[in-house]
Amino acid sequence: MAKPPAKKTFNLFAGQMRLTLFLPATDEMELPLTEKSPLFDAPVAGLVKARRSFRSYSQEPVEQEKLDALIGFMQNLPAAPFGTPVRFALCDMGHKGPGRIPGTYGMIKGARWFLAGAAQNSPMDMEDFGWLFECIILRCTDLMMDTCWMGATINRGPFAQKLNLRPDETIPAVSPLGYRTTRRSLTDAVARMSVRAASRKPWHELFFDETFDAPLKEQGAGQWAIALESVRLGPSATNRQPWRVVGNSNGFHFFCQRFPGYDKITKSADMQRIDMGIAMCHFELVAREEGLPGAWKKASHGVEKLLPRTEYTVSWIF
Repeated sequence: MAKPPAKKTFNLFAGQMRLTLFLPATDEMELPLTEKSPLFDAPVAGLVKARRSFRSYSQEPVEQEKLDALIGFMQNLPAAPFGTPVRFALCDMGHKGPGRIPGTYGMIKGARWFLAGAAQNSPMDMEDFGWLFECIILRCTDLMMDTCWMGATINRGPFAQKLNLRPDETIPAVSPLGYRTTRRSLTDAVARMSVRAASRKPWHELFFDETFDAPLKEQGAGQWAIALESVRLGPSATNRQPWRVVGNSNGFHFFCQRFPGYDKITKSADMQRIDMGIAMCHFELVAREEGLPGAWKKASHGVEKLLPRTEYTVSWIF
C-alpha cells in the first residue's frame, strides 16, 4: 500500500446537526450541537476493546451523575458523515424487577433504561445512525455502563411511542442501559454462543492492499493499524462483520459484503448498513485521535474486481 501523507490534525466537529433529546420522553427539546473535545475520557481503541454486549441487567440503579453525563454527551454529538437528521432518546421504560422486558422478545432482562433513536429516511440513513449510535454506546462504556445493540429482536412499537416517531423516520436500533448481572442468563449465553460473539474475522479476510486479491497485513498498515484493528473488533448484527476495506494511495475504501438472505431478517432497518456505520465510527474516531489525515467522501475507488455480494459504501480520502 502506498505511504499516506504525514500526520495532520483535523477537527472532528467541522459540521453541525440538530438533535432532539427527550427527557422525559414526552417532553421535546431542540438542542444545537456545539464543539466539545475530547469525546471520551479513555482512548477510543481501548473503549472498543472493552465494550461487550450484555442482555441481563441487575437492579443496581444508574447514578444520576452518569445519566446527566450521557445526556450532555448526546447534546454535543458531532455531525454524522452524511448529515442525516437523527434524534435520540434516553427512555425510562418503567420496568422494575429482574424479569423480561416487553418489546425485546425475551432477550433483555432487568433493564429500566433504554437508548433509542430515530433517523429521517435518506439514502445514507442507516450508516449515519450506526455512526452516531456507536458513539453513544462507546460513551456508555466510557462511563462504565453496559449496553447491547438490538435491531432485529425488538418490537419497535413501544419505542416509537416514546420517540413520537414521525412518518418519515425509522428506528434502526435500540440498546438497554445499566449494569450487568454477575452471571449471564441462559438466554444471553445461548445468544452469544450461537453467533460466536467473542470471535472476529482475521485481518486477511477484511483488509486489502490495492485489490481484493492482495490481503493487507497488520504490519503493512503502518500508522493506520490501530484504526483498522478497531474496525475489526466492532460489533455487528449476528457477528457477520460485513465490512471490507481496500487501501491504496488515495485512501481507504469501505465495502459491504452482504450475507445471503440477511435482508429478510427485518424490514424495519438494513442491519448490515448500520454495521458499516459502526465500522466508519471506529475508524474515524481512532484516526482523529491519532492525528491522521482524511475525510469521508463518495469517490472513485479504483477497485476493478469486487468480491461476491459486495457493494461500495464510502471512502476515507487522505
